[in-house]
Amino acid sequence: LAGAGLARGYLGRPALTAERFVADPFTPGTRMYRTGDLVRRTREGGIDYLGRTDHQVKIRGFRIELGEIEHVLTRHPRVLAATVSAHEDGAAGPRLVAHVVPDGAGHQDAGPLDPADLRAFAAESLPGYMLPAAVVLLDALPLTASGKVDRRALPAPDFTLLPGGRAPRTPREELLCGLFAEVLGVERVSIDDGFFDLGGHSLLAMKLLGRIRAALAAELGERADLGMRALFEAPTPAGLARRLEAAADRGSDAPEPSDALDVLLPLRTGGGKAPLFCVHPAAGISWVYSGLLRHLDPERPVLGLQARGLRGGSPDSVTGIAADYVREIRAARPQGPYHLLGWSFGAVVAQEMAVQLRAAGQEVGLLALLDGLPAGPATEEPPASDDPVETLAELLASLGYDPADGRGQAELTALLGEAAALLPDVFEHHRKLMAEHVPGHYRGAAVFVGATADKPADWPYEAAWAPYLTGGVAAHRIDCAHGALTQPEPLARIAAVLAETLESDPR
Repeated sequence: LAGAGLARGYLGRPALTAERFVADPFTPGTRMYRTGDLVRRTREGGIDYLGRTDHQVKIRGFRIELGEIEHVLTRHPRVLAATVSAHEDGAAGPRLVAHVVPDGAGHQDAGPLDPADLRAFAAESLPGYMLPAAVVLLDALPLTASGKVDRRALPAPDFTLLPGGRAPRTPREELLCGLFAEVLGVERVSIDDGFFDLGGHSLLAMKLLGRIRAALAAELGERADLGMRALFEAPTPAGLARRLEAAADRGSDAPEPSDALDVLLPLRTGGGKAPLFCVHPAAGISWVYSGLLRHLDPERPVLGLQARGLRGGSPDSVTGIAADYVREIRAARPQGPYHLLGWSFGAVVAQEMAVQLRAAGQEVGLLALLDGLPAGPATEEPPASDDPVETLAELLASLGYDPADGRGQAELTALLGEAAALLPDVFEHHRKLMAEHVPGHYRGAAVFVGATADKPADWPYEAAWAPYLTGGVAAHRIDCAHGALTQPEPLARIAAVLAETLESDPR
């Protein structure tokens, strides 16, 4: 809620006031009040009340409103009532469970409600992290004396009955399944489970590859040194096992057939729809977008664009970098539509790519700008640092690492080798180019996602792009810091925004 009648806060409770009274992004200098009501805006402009946020839970880094899941489940024609809660599953931690009362009226001939069908129905409206891991069918929900659902009386699910994939067939597959489960924090993984489908992202991927190298170094030596691209191309234990066997067959002197430093890095190649091309941030690496994979349509290929400077040598302007990347994506896909996404420095490059594609008569289906702005008085980057330690700290933070944790630099060095030493120079080079770049005018619309947690009240967000876009901007806000936008929860919310735009075009 906002407006002239808003209270000033809670008397004598500054912490609660700070939590509930937040900056109003639509009217600088004013505040909004978080009521605790959960609603959804309809396409017609109305508001549907879904319930309260009092039962919010956090699972594997995702804040989840249980009422929103319940609302989706009860839209199923064969569901009379539903409640969702979090249940502990041993080493796997908390998992979402839906207790559902089927509506038998008029469905006697259809047989019992299939929990798998219900999960598939929910998946049409919910991202993967909000899907219940188990569905328990009940004759009625247990109620308290006041008529509310008695959550403590809900029967616990039997997670051992959940369907699973194939069990390991070889000692190597068994080892890889164990390492997958350990890194992902789940109890078990089948040989067919995809690392990114289970919630893996770039930081966890680097940890996994490090564990694989350590576990197999004695057996395979240098042939166990899988790169990041190997995990994108073979994201299951079975796939990685086959890849390791192929490396053994090639011999110790055979080069790795793919390279994680390629300018065009396939994050997901399967599917027949137009790819989503993701432009790297200032650090030059596009692995950071891997968390999108589990939330986007599996028929949508996702390809990252990475800095040519990671191998030495780079264009000396944003315009030159964009022209280089346009050549890359047109070589991979000669005709549009082209779907473009960029975070931070990548947003500036993506906008210039869209300008150049339109000038070449090509169609741009999506231009998504993640918290990146053109240079200007309010958005100028801080001057380049002469302190290499300070630059490295900023670089690690931009990739999601805690700069105080030395493992981040060690993992990057293990994966990139000598190229890791170039990262600070690439980072500073891109910041300099972004400060010098004047965007061209893009004849089209864009989607802008702004991170609000580390911005002043007068931050321009999408308004800074207004002079350079003729088709308007669909604006979205996420309550996190700029450097956290590619963490699991913000990426899931970004994916929901992207999916809404991409699904409007079947190509």
